[in-house]
Amino acid sequence: MDFSAGAAIGAGLVATAAMTAVLYMGIAMMPKQMTMNLLYMLGTMATRSKMPAYVVGGMMHAMMGVVFGLIHAGVYTALDVDSGFAVMGLLLGFVHWLMVGVGIGMVPQMHPMMKSGEMMAPGIFVKNHPPLTVMGFLMLHLLYGLVVGLVYEALV
Repeated sequence: MDFSAGAAIGAGLVATAAMTAVLYMGIAMMPKQMTMNLLYMLGTMATRSKMPAYVVGGMMHAMMGVVFGLIHAGVYTALDVDSGFAVMGLLLGFVHWLMVGVGIGMVPQMHPMMKSGEMMAPGIFVKNHPPLTVMGFLMLHLLYGLVVGLVYEALV
């Protein structure tokens, strides 16, 4: 199957929207167990104003979703995947979780509110959060991979 940047970008955006919606549904339903406010955490790296932080965080998360969507599509193309995109997406979602799990542990090095102690550092694989947040972090990345696989396959 040929690489399609447009389909990859679309799949990445749809998957990011699904992932973000499920994250915030979890926070709304179980606020004491699902404690990582991702968009706010990302956005406050650039601004301390609440609403602009959510906007900036949403834009950052969408951009990361596009990048990972392009990576997924590149892997599909490199491996000549022509079926089973959902299964491959789950596998890549797991790899994505591994990469982001390590990367999120480095966020305090560049986050001004974490450096000053105003915001809790998530820790590697968000280990500083409650167990359901840690589990949700994995499940959301598996969801992302699944949705990217399904949407990309539908679009190409």
